[in-house]
Amino acid sequence: MQIPSWLLTLCEYLEHAASMVVLIPLGLAFWKWPRLPKTLRLMTGYLVFTELILVVSSLINLYWPTWSNALWHLFTLVQTLLFFRVYYLTLSSKHIRVFIKVLAVGFTLFALADSLYWEGLHQVNSYTHVLQSALLIGLALLYFEQLLNELHVTHLEQDPLFLVSTAVVLYFSGTVLLYVFVNKLSAPADYASHQVIYTLNAMVNLIQYVLFALAFWYAGRALPSQSSS
Repeated sequence: MQIPSWLLTLCEYLEHAASMVVLIPLGLAFWKWPRLPKTLRLMTGYLVFTELILVVSSLINLYWPTWSNALWHLFTLVQTLLFFRVYYLTLSSKHIRVFIKVLAVGFTLFALADSLYWEGLHQVNSYTHVLQSALLIGLALLYFEQLLNELHVTHLEQDPLFLVSTAVVLYFSGTVLLYVFVNKLSAPADYASHQVIYTLNAMVNLIQYVLFALAFWYAGRALPSQSSS
């Protein structure tokens, strides 16, 4: 893919900006740590884990570039299991909680099979990403349904888990097609194509991190309820 050098430079700046913006929700999380519920403490751990993976990925790209994708396979699995845990603690239905446990086992087996047999460790695990996106968007929608049924929150924009779930829907619906076609549209050595893909991912990440920051900002506050409005 032929891409102007100025556009590649812009892509790199956007990618670096996205990796820096994560410091905003992280800072808010550490500031409000004593008042954070368990779900948002898990989200804090997820953000810290993401930053560690980015650092390790940079080192691997320098010394063992062929193993870079394998690290992100691990990230996808851990990321999904962390979100499963968040929704396990958030959704009140016992049947859904049991279903999440089954999903966790099934997804782990699927991800391992994809990494070790179907697509391998040296390319993007697009099958796993598609399944991950479908499952997490589905869990976020179940939380939206729970909010509608309970009707105890009138200002949804101040509900931390509503903001997290909105971020989940926007991020995974915005990136799933990138992962579907990434292995078909770009060769492993096509730096330009991969850079554009990573930049599009970074732009969606920016929106996700802003919503996470708002979630931590509103954490610990008393939400206006239906009865008090």
